Amino acid sequence: MKKKFKVNRTMIAASLALALAVPGTAAYAADAASTVPPAAEANVSVPATALVPLRDFSESIGAFVQWNEADRSVIVLRGDVELVLKIGDASYTLNGKPMTLDKPVELAGEKTVVTLGVLTEVFGVKAGWNAQTGTVIVAKDDYPLLASSFIAALNAGKFAEASAYLNDSVRKLVPEPLLRQYWGSIAQTFGPMGPQVAASESSNAVHRNATLVYDTNAAPFEMTVRFDTYGRIDDWFVPASPTMGGYAKPAYDDASKYTEKEVTIGEGPLALPGTLTVPAGKGPFPAVVLVHGSGPHDRDESIGAVKPFRDLAVGLAAQGIAVLRYEKVTREHSLKSQLSGAPFTVNEETVDDAIRAVELLKRTEGIDASGIYVAGHSQAGMLIPRIVEAGRDLGIAGTIVLAGPSRPLEDLLLEQLKHQLELAKKAGQPAEPLEQQLAFYEQQIKLLKDPQVTVDNPPAGFMLGNAAWWVDFRNTYAGEQAKDQKGRMLIVQGENDVQVFPDNLDGWKKSLSARTDVAYKLYPKMNHTLVEFDGESTGAEYAIPANVPDYLIGDIAKWIKP
Repeated sequence: MKKKFKVNRTMIAASLALALAVPGTAAYAADAASTVPPAAEANVSVPATALVPLRDFSESIGAFVQWNEADRSVIVLRGDVELVLKIGDASYTLNGKPMTLDKPVELAGEKTVVTLGVLTEVFGVKAGWNAQTGTVIVAKDDYPLLASSFIAALNAGKFAEASAYLNDSVRKLVPEPLLRQYWGSIAQTFGPMGPQVAASESSNAVHRNATLVYDTNAAPFEMTVRFDTYGRIDDWFVPASPTMGGYAKPAYDDASKYTEKEVTIGEGPLALPGTLTVPAGKGPFPAVVLVHGSGPHDRDESIGAVKPFRDLAVGLAAQGIAVLRYEKVTREHSLKSQLSGAPFTVNEETVDDAIRAVELLKRTEGIDASGIYVAGHSQAGMLIPRIVEAGRDLGIAGTIVLAGPSRPLEDLLLEQLKHQLELAKKAGQPAEPLEQQLAFYEQQIKLLKDPQVTVDNPPAGFMLGNAAWWVDFRNTYAGEQAKDQKGRMLIVQGENDVQVFPDNLDGWKKSLSARTDVAYKLYPKMNHTLVEFDGESTGAEYAIPANVPDYLIGDIAKWIKP
């Protein structure tokens, strides 16, 4: 039986959308010019029964529209919705299911027009249509739609319109010319945007987030758009590759043994959202701050189908140890953290937030302020001596190095590239591209190693990103920095680590040979993500669901609570 479209229901939905789109004056009087989403600025929508241009409306909400001249039909794709209409038909198909319209689809001039209420119901959006300006009116709390409209404006080359979605601080950091340049680089990398294949919404202690995925000729394009409390865009994040699913909870994850709550680390424009996992029962409990490795990690340090920080959190909490993990600043504030004009080094990237996390735990009820530990993974393991120095007055009880390099990061980078070249040759794969890449990095690192180079005098011709970051961090031998420090240390290394090779543990042991407060653990099968892998690690296995082994969690727990 065909479904008759109900106009009254969509009229109510459209009215609700408009009510949400126009905030009360009193609530926004302090910053009226920068708090209302651009599509919601005192616009008056046509009623839900009015006809609106199908392509203009659909593309504005991130849909992909395709016209078929042969049968005068239109296909509209957005997420898991496929809408098909034909000129002259009083029906349409929605994901293959026939539906009835009140009147036939028609042309107005050269544009296909459809009832507004049909489109808002079909696509599940809170939106109106301003006939005077030919723009969508977006409800201020429909974050996926706001993000879709922002990307649609970028995709259409309407950079002034796109800029209006940004809050004042981000608009200053990313003026229209830079926004145009940025989107041009995206277009060059991915090609034309195809259909929006997924849209999701989430929230944390700092932002409301909309994550959108588009099909392109090159690879899926994913962007997470972050909104402030006024519905303006406060930042966005584009991962190097689309988020991969497949994570499976470990067998030792027993939800009855812990509780979790959302917390905020730091304050101001770069405050970070985090999760505090607390053991069930009565405290106070010892606690561990988990600090990410290189790259813009989330709080779980997700990579492929693995979430090592989440595993550590639930595993340690089950053994009576609280765990604090948080979004990395380069992920939560991707633009603001690096475009402010201020120097951006590993201190701003990692160390400062680790200290703020310790400070938060020290004032948190139920946490033993004298039993706070810091665990750094990979690059953050190298930074443990800096964190200890920065937190020397905080009484940090001890530190844990998880697969942390003992020699300079730039040297390790060359080692990794040489190893990848060896693996390619062994597998019979073309070696020339990797050889060229290695030669390029060798030349760049030679520039970096020049003793005349300083933060204020960066190397000419340096092409590896923020030169100040590299200059500040170059020639770091973490063990040498830690050899005169005090405080218990546990240094953990996997023997099957293709990123931080196991002989780095020997470097730590050599530098810290005079210290009696350091323990070492080497695990034969453990790779860089702190999970076991039976074969030789290449990094490809990160796509296979796996968990931090319970024996690693047990060893850490016994070390914290001997």
